[in-house]
Amino acid sequence: METQDINNEEVQQQSFPVVQNSINFNGNGSQLLVIMLVNNILTILTLGLYYPWARVKSIKYLYENTSLNQTNFEFLGTGAELFKGFIKFFVFIIVFYGLIFYASTLNNPIYNVMVSLVFLVAITLIIPVAIHGSLRYRLSRTTWRGIHFGYRGMLFKFFIDYLLGSFISLFTMGIYQSWFVNKMRTYVIGNIRFGSIQFGYDGKGDELFIINLKALIFVPLTFGMYYFWYRAEYIRYFANHTYLEQDGQKFYLKANLDGANFFSLSLVNIFLTLFTFGLGVPFVIIRTIDFFISNLEIPSGIDLDVMQQTEDEYKDATGDDVMDYFDIGLV
Repeated sequence: METQDINNEEVQQQSFPVVQNSINFNGNGSQLLVIMLVNNILTILTLGLYYPWARVKSIKYLYENTSLNQTNFEFLGTGAELFKGFIKFFVFIIVFYGLIFYASTLNNPIYNVMVSLVFLVAITLIIPVAIHGSLRYRLSRTTWRGIHFGYRGMLFKFFIDYLLGSFISLFTMGIYQSWFVNKMRTYVIGNIRFGSIQFGYDGKGDELFIINLKALIFVPLTFGMYYFWYRAEYIRYFANHTYLEQDGQKFYLKANLDGANFFSLSLVNIFLTLFTFGLGVPFVIIRTIDFFISNLEIPSGIDLDVMQQTEDEYKDATGDDVMDYFDIGLV
């Protein structure tokens, strides 16, 4: 893998003149704390109705404090857009929880099992739809210098591949999981656009399997300590096999995080959360984002100044709300 990374860098340097690109994060924990406190108060006072607008305020703050080549990103989503998606999903949740409650009053174990199975199946079917919808919405509402991101994946293909991969992973007791994750990431990232720049991913399932296998062996042997080195390697692998393609030329991202730094970050974050009774969460968010961005290198050589607008806006935020409810992260 190291040889491949070196070769990738050599090809980029030989094919294009070096253009230095930098990404920075300037968020402040105190500012985010104020935003989150106000958001929580207004959400409580409105019995939860303000939540979509609260999410937008937090997202906007994080985007506007992330800069690429000294220009900040923008999130163009609105509370009204998220509210529409929030209502759609809220109705779905109310109906199903209502069915579960009704089944429990019948004192019939068969009804309880049937309703629970229907609920689990429905959630399983919703997750790939939510991921697809969230990618379309979140990326299309993200801009830099007026250039939109976009996602061109097809729902039907993503849906079938996700369900099939989940089934095979379950059937093989998790062995196929590495190939499944790699296949889905290849499809998703390969359909992401940044204006006229196309993203891509060329990781391999067997290499990811080795990384996961080492964790399975060494995490128990080290009483959990190896987990932080595993996560650092896992994230580094994904980042280093993700590339931006411009004019037929591939430019690879590079992540520099290591296990020791990841352990230090996690340990401090735990103390900040526990010993401040949750008030330290905004600082944890800021520290975590800053850690990953400061350890990420945007490839030199790619010319972001010549990008053209190619993506359309998409304003249905239903998938984004579902992703938030189940706390499912994007790519």
